[in-house]
This record gives sequence, structure tokens and C-alpha cells, in this order.
Amino acid sequence: MNTATTANTANTASTATGADPAPALSPAELLSDLGSRGDRARGFGKASSLPADSIPLLGGAPSEDLLPLAQIRHAAEDLTADPSALAAALQYSQSPGLAGLRDWISRREDAESARIVVTNGAFHGLSLLFDALLDEGDAVIVEDPTYPLIFRDLQHKRPRLVPLRLTESGFDIDALEARLVAGERPKLLYTVPDHHNPTGYVTTPAERARLVELAERFGFVIVSDNAYHSLGFDGPSLPDYPLGSDRVVHVRTFSKVLGPGLRLGWLALPPWLAGPVTRLRANQDQHSSVLVQAIVERVLGAGSAAHPAPGDGPLAPRGFDAIAARARTAYAERFDLVTSILDEQVPGGIEVVHRTGGIFAWVRVRDERIDLAAAQRVARERTGTDAVLGRYFFWEGSGAGPADDRGALRVGISHLPPERLREGAARLAAALSDPEARG
Repeated sequence: MNTATTANTANTASTATGADPAPALSPAELLSDLGSRGDRARGFGKASSLPADSIPLLGGAPSEDLLPLAQIRHAAEDLTADPSALAAALQYSQSPGLAGLRDWISRREDAESARIVVTNGAFHGLSLLFDALLDEGDAVIVEDPTYPLIFRDLQHKRPRLVPLRLTESGFDIDALEARLVAGERPKLLYTVPDHHNPTGYVTTPAERARLVELAERFGFVIVSDNAYHSLGFDGPSLPDYPLGSDRVVHVRTFSKVLGPGLRLGWLALPPWLAGPVTRLRANQDQHSSVLVQAIVERVLGAGSAAHPAPGDGPLAPRGFDAIAARARTAYAERFDLVTSILDEQVPGGIEVVHRTGGIFAWVRVRDERIDLAAAQRVARERTGTDAVLGRYFFWEGSGAGPADDRGALRVGISHLPPERLREGAARLAAALSDPEARG
């Protein structure tokens, strides 16, 4: 009997006796290496269990009363009233995005439309960049503190992180340059330059210029994740990192102004990177929703899709900048409302180092005896609110003790109307004042 016959006989025998030739894979064995990895964000972004009447101060979303509801409704009506335009919006399209929308973005970025790729929000744009640039073990410069969910995205690539320390007075660029001179060769630097998440810091023109010089000198890419660029409290923000450098990428989103449910943003890329990113995009989901792009074109007044929205009234501004201007005025007022309540009602008061813009307040509790983690437990269990502990934003030295929170909380100020924010801030102040919050 030959080997094949012997094997067949053995398999037949095992089947007949009910025994499997090998054990079935368990659910854990079915997961890929990536699917089985832990959460590098250390719990940030996970919803806490709060009573129904709670007012959590966590949000990173626009307030409902500031969303451009009338403009989007009129744009959708305009699109659906045109059968040919609606039919085109329901078909496949080009991977970089609709021409009219990309033309609007290219004028805004002062860059050729061939360098623009429309994405499903900023996070999608970051994922495309990391796919195009990173391999396992590559060095990546990250601000410390920074937006924690970036670590979830980066963990797909298993990079080696190089911290760029951000203090209240700015970046420790000297320490970064020393590492570069000593031989460190990162692939990219991830930064939130305007109204930084979480601190509110605005990278100074001198810092931007110096980091660009280092990027060009040592060969890394600056990834400017500038979601809050249009929400400066005192008007338009500083110019972003210059796209005249072939080491700069802009990652932008419509989420913070027009609404995150649209899932729409863009990348502005150097010419050498536009092709690879577009190819990777085509191999993943082909393109962003054409229907959503067509509606947003009309809201923006982009290209041939520019149509007036009748009957909006004075409180329904037209165009992206007008919508953003209304929002940033409201957010400045809400920022001041929340921080003034905390300063008045928390023992010892609070300190706000950077009041610049965006949708968060980074507040420091002056009384060092207040244990922020203990105060958060009181807030969740008794006063019906929540805020994000400072520990989640620091890469180095993360731990569980009160010192690891750096005395700071990130408080959301954009997602609720003033009366709800007022009550939420009072509840948070009560938790911080509770005897159980003393370390």
C-alpha cells in the first residue's frame, strides 16, 4: 500500500471513529496578530457607564445648535432635484475625490489639485499616510502630550516612538535635534499645530520653521493633523506648515465644523507622495461617498456646484468660513463659561495656560492634594459627569498614580449648549471639591 493510500485509510478511520485529525481552531487562534493586539491608547475613548441624566464633559464633537443644518438640507434638496446630478452621485467615482471639491480644497491649500486626496475624515487620512510611509520598527516622532488615539492607528505598524516634549512654554526642539544629530532617523513627525489636543498650545512660527528645517535636513515628513485650524477664538489661525516643502503633509477634516457624521476630510500631499497614497486608497475603499461629497460641494459653493440656499436667514451663514466663524465665537464663550465656573468653585481654583481655540479646555487644578482619579470616580458615581484624566495624553511615564495625571483634565466645551455646560461644570467642580477627592 502506498503512502497516499495509507493516509486516506487513516483519515477514513478517524472520521469513522468520530475523531478529528487536528483540533479545531479556537476563536483566539482565528484572530490575526493585529486583531489580537492590546489597546495602545490605554483606555482613552472608552465610554464610561453613567446615569441617564449625566452631563459628561468628554465630547470632541460640534454642538448640535451650531451644525449647518439648513445649508445641508438645501444642498441635499438641490442635488436630489437634479436627476442627472443625483444619478452621478450614486455611481462610482475617482479615488482622489470629486473635481469641484478638490478644486475648492486646492485653492484653500494653495496647492495643485493633483496633490489633494479626499478622505473619510482625518483618521482615515492618517491611516493612508502610515500605510504609505511606515514599516515595522520605523521611528515616529510624537508630541508628548498628544492625542491618544494616534497610538491606536500607529500600532498597526509597530513603530518605535520618539517623544517630542511639549511644555507650557513650547517644544523641546533642542532635545529632538540632539537625537537627530546623534543618528536618529525617524520617518515622520505627528503634530497638532493649532489649538493642540489636549493642551490648546499653538506652535509658534519660529518652532514651525525650525521643525521644517530639521525635516528637510534629516529627511522625515511632518504630518500636520490640523483639525481645529478654523476654530481659533481670536480669528483665523496661523498659516499651517508650508506645503512648499516636500516634507510636509496637511491632514484636515470637515468634521469639527460641518459635522463628523459626514466622514469627510482631505490630505494635501507633496507630489512624490500623492501617487502612492492614491494607489493605496484605490486598493482599499476606492473613494469617499460621492453623495456626501456632492452635498458638501454645494454647502461650500465649490466649483460648478455653487448654488444659493434660499431662506437661510441671518443665523444660517453660508460657506465654510462663515459657518466656522459662528462656531468659534460660540466656543470661545463656552470655554470661558466652563473654566470660570471651575475656577470659582474648585478649591484653590484652576489654571488655564492656553486659551487659543478648539473644542477643549486643558485645565490644571492648583490644589495638589486633589487626586483627579478619585475625583473622577466621585463624578461618575455621584455627581453625574465625567472628564478625561491628563494621564491619557502623556506617552512617557504613564501609570495609575495621581502624579501621572500631571494635575490636568481635558474638559469638552463644544458638544453641549451653554445651559447644559453650566450644569456639567458645576457637577465637575462638586466632584473635585468632595472630601473623597483628597489624596
